Amino acid sequence: MEEFAAADNVRLDEYADRGRRPPAYAAITPAVWKGTQPEQQCWLATGRVPSGDLTIMSGNGGSGKTEVATQLLVNVAAGRPDWLGCVIEPGPALFLSCEEPEHNIRDRVERICRHRCIDPYNLPDLHMVFPDLESTWLVHAGKDGRLSRAPLLNWLEAWIVQHKPSLVVIDNVAAVFDGDAIARRQVRAFLAMLRKTARDHDTAIVLLDHPSVRGMADGSGTANSVDWRNSVRSMLHLSDPEKDDPDARTLTVTKSNYGRTGEKVTLRWEGLTFTTAMAGETSSYRAAADRDIEDLFLRLLDKRNAQGRPVHGKTAKGSAPAEFVLDPEAAGVTAEAFRKGMERLFARGAIRNVETGSPSKRRQHIERVTP
Repeated sequence: MEEFAAADNVRLDEYADRGRRPPAYAAITPAVWKGTQPEQQCWLATGRVPSGDLTIMSGNGGSGKTEVATQLLVNVAAGRPDWLGCVIEPGPALFLSCEEPEHNIRDRVERICRHRCIDPYNLPDLHMVFPDLESTWLVHAGKDGRLSRAPLLNWLEAWIVQHKPSLVVIDNVAAVFDGDAIARRQVRAFLAMLRKTARDHDTAIVLLDHPSVRGMADGSGTANSVDWRNSVRSMLHLSDPEKDDPDARTLTVTKSNYGRTGEKVTLRWEGLTFTTAMAGETSSYRAAADRDIEDLFLRLLDKRNAQGRPVHGKTAKGSAPAEFVLDPEAAGVTAEAFRKGMERLFARGAIRNVETGSPSKRRQHIERVTP
């Protein structure tokens, strides 16, 4: 009988003491399914993020999970049909950023839009909220261990009812869960609240999280209590940068009750944001991103030469890629991306090496080729 009332954390005799009736349940048999079609699983991101349910995306601080999640938000809101190699559904999207400040997210959105040739200032379906750091909780845990709703959760659910978003991203667990992360009942109750909201309004909710020490060690992404994993139907994990290749990451589907577990997608930072290994040179988006980097390279080259501070194309001190990443206009473009852009410009004949100095002390620097 105690199990019957476990959801309300009271015994049945306590219902009578409080003048309340125990919750009502109804059993069914398979006969009710006869003549009806089974409900088909719908996906926001095929095989990765189910619609109408909760997904946890984990990754260490600095791994890039906020960047990857922002890519998903932008592509959903812009109606672009793909996200890092899988098909996605378009629609309104909300980013509840309880950790990253507005200027950091703006930088991400603008870079990602440049990469995808999207006007970042014409995205009416992309919504962002940046609560005060003192007001980021969705739930509070009382002394008795029960969870109570915080004002932000009430606001979030009301916003979802009004705007019917396809996607909500919440960043992150540590900022919104004011409870004991290893208390099973609290963890399950909190995730059940988010899952109910997702189901009731057919919204995909992605909750960002940091893995525990064990989760970091084994790559599972599991954080604290196992109920963080057991209470959701889908989990993604973004790896740390590889030791020998700091621009590389792996996005892994570590749990999927509705699809195949174990999908691994190799990602690479390509100057503006992450791309997949399958992006290829034939992608129009990749080509546009390459052109942006080449244009930036030429602007910085012209500026340095006008300042009398020439750069060269070798790997030694004073090389163009190494110097350009230090420029305020670099906007996060890496030295490797500048190097690749430089090689494309050399191959196309847009830049050239020029030698100066006496015969005994020749020096090289790069100049733009004037048409």
